[in-house]
Amino acid sequence: MKWLFKLLGFQGSIGRKKTKLKLLQEKAFQAQRNGDLRLSGQYLMEAEKLETEIIDEEKKNEAR
Repeated sequence: MKWLFKLLGFQGSIGRKKTKLKLLQEKAFQAQRNGDLRLSGQYLMEAEKLETEIIDEEKKNEAR
């Protein structure tokens, strides 16, 4: 069943969070390049929270 979801492009919650993490990191990079360090910091803080959620969820899945 997992192969079907992969084929159709469905992602699990970890996959969605990784996609959102990548987007946040790109936004932070662009904000920093534009000189808006405050906005960049906000994006990086959100990305850090999301990264810890991903790690916790992956650890939880390993324990199963």
